[in-house]
Amino acid sequence: MISAILNNNAGLIPVFLVLALLIGAAAWSLARRRGLPRWPTVLLGAALAGELTATLFPTGPGGGPDPSCTWGADLSFTLHATQGQLNLLMYVPIGLLAVLAFGRPALVAVSVLALTGVTETVQGLLPWIGRACDSGDLAANALGGLLGVLLGCLARLAQRRRVRPAGRELMAGGAVVAALGVPVLLVQSLVLEPTAATGASGATRAQRELANHDAELLWGSGARVVAVQHEIGGPGVDRVVVTGERQSFTLDWPSGQLVSLDGGFLPVEPDPAPATEQQARDTADRFLAQWYPGHTTTAEPRYAPNGGQGGRRRFTYTFDTGTFHLDVDRTDRVVEFRRD
Repeated sequence: MISAILNNNAGLIPVFLVLALLIGAAAWSLARRRGLPRWPTVLLGAALAGELTATLFPTGPGGGPDPSCTWGADLSFTLHATQGQLNLLMYVPIGLLAVLAFGRPALVAVSVLALTGVTETVQGLLPWIGRACDSGDLAANALGGLLGVLLGCLARLAQRRRVRPAGRELMAGGAVVAALGVPVLLVQSLVLEPTAATGASGATRAQRELANHDAELLWGSGARVVAVQHEIGGPGVDRVVVTGERQSFTLDWPSGQLVSLDGGFLPVEPDPAPATEQQARDTADRFLAQWYPGHTTTAEPRYAPNGGQGGRRRFTYTFDTGTFHLDVDRTDRVVEFRRD
């Protein structure tokens, strides 16, 4: 996680500068002794200082009470969030500069994966620093690092230098896996408690198109959608929340099935006089037939004249798949919907 960069932590920049000087000086010395390219090696040290500061600098209370790691967020969801994009960008220079400095792409790729695994595991082991282990962060870090390795390989090819791994490089990569990868897997399996991923991010193009389509069905032609958000609330809970100027509704994703409605209405002309009970019942039946066509509406719903939101008529339908609550106002509009 690198949200600390955005939180105005007063000590973060001084810590980064100190680490950059220390690691940069060590990298300069290493480059002189081993005959490595100096500037890529020094800049790699600065990039590693940035990674350590951004991911492990304490941000205060905020982590969970026990060591844990969140699993389940898919990469596309993570990369739609600003933090996921920053995580990816943070690791690109690490992979790129490491290839330019050491010239061993395969070993660098393994080391980048090990680095992000160790970082996330340490975050999970130290919840008191205000950080959290997250599989989405790990995936974004790994993708950024591997992208950097690819860019480094392209740079070496442009210089007509070798990118194919030699036998010793593969052996060194295996040693990194044994020394860092195996302990990370053991700690993740035996020490950290797995938790389900939750969160919200911007919607994809397909989700926005579905939101605009359903907004017209619910609110009428020309309905204005203010915001569309993709939310994950845990295992099997993947939804799109659509907000209008004064209404909102929630869709299951990727099925597109309506989950709830707040303030929406069917695009029908309301009667000039207050709707009768039968008219309200017909409206509720039509709503269910449109949004849940596989459910029969011949069953008699429970009716509460003033049981809905704001004293509106409420119809409650019970099916094998769940219970549906619909509130119909005096102008014959479905203004609330909820499925239990």
